Amino acid sequence: MIRTKFFKLLSLLFLIIFASGCIDPTATDDIPISDLNSEDLVESLQELIPGRMDSPLPDETGLGEQNKTEENDSTARLADYISPEVPEIPTYTEEKSNVVYPKEYRRLSLNFQRGIVSEDEKIASEVFNITGKTSGYNIKDACNVFDYVNQHWEYRYEKNSDFFFKASQTINEGYKGDCDDYSIVMSALLKNMGFNTRVVTATNETYGHAYPELYIGNNQETLSEILGYVQSRYYYAENIWYSNRELEDGEIQYWLNFDWSGSNGYRHPGGVYFEGVEVIYYPTGLIEF
Repeated sequence: MIRTKFFKLLSLLFLIIFASGCIDPTATDDIPISDLNSEDLVESLQELIPGRMDSPLPDETGLGEQNKTEENDSTARLADYISPEVPEIPTYTEEKSNVVYPKEYRRLSLNFQRGIVSEDEKIASEVFNITGKTSGYNIKDACNVFDYVNQHWEYRYEKNSDFFFKASQTINEGYKGDCDDYSIVMSALLKNMGFNTRVVTATNETYGHAYPELYIGNNQETLSEILGYVQSRYYYAENIWYSNRELEDGEIQYWLNFDWSGSNGYRHPGGVYFEGVEVIYYPTGLIEF
């Protein structure tokens, strides 16, 4: 019942804050976190936020210290590294055809789906431009896409929060947009490569934000292989953050944070998550609160 009560409050909070726009990727680390007065409401907030995990880097590798020696060592390791395959698209066993979501969430879900048109010729061309490949993609290619998009991204505040550009339009305009546009572009590129993403919106008392996550499997072995590659590639990363999603049958899916690198300076996949009350949008139309 706590979730049901809070859901009614969340609808208003979500519309007011998220409509105000996203965080500028040049923001500092000082992101205000929700500090609600009601203890019961705070507990409800915490229940609604999925579990977060970070993968600490082993001390013996020296990762996290930014110097030329480590960069050369990292490059040498990657030269002989076989990039792990990104797992196939998961199934959503919890999705029920008779579920009816509130209007504001249905509208946002459709906006994301309409913006993420991965079959667009422009998207396919851009993937080839970045990776030089038309198939056989792996986590290395996903990271190449992450790096390319973030190197070219220019934050632009969008006044009309109810309107989302298609990914191809944002690319044609030179990778300019806010967090909605970024999430759509990144998702479209990765989806064209055969990967699966989901878009997460998070709100606190001050900000609204959206970011994509990349599905990286449902077992520890695959998770470790992918995180190992990311840690080796981005030698300066202190931690690699990902989230887990437990299904009704006990299966656990893992999702890697693919938020833009400019946010708080985490210039690698798996940066620290933006904290807030989350709503998760899947490509099938499934919505999780």
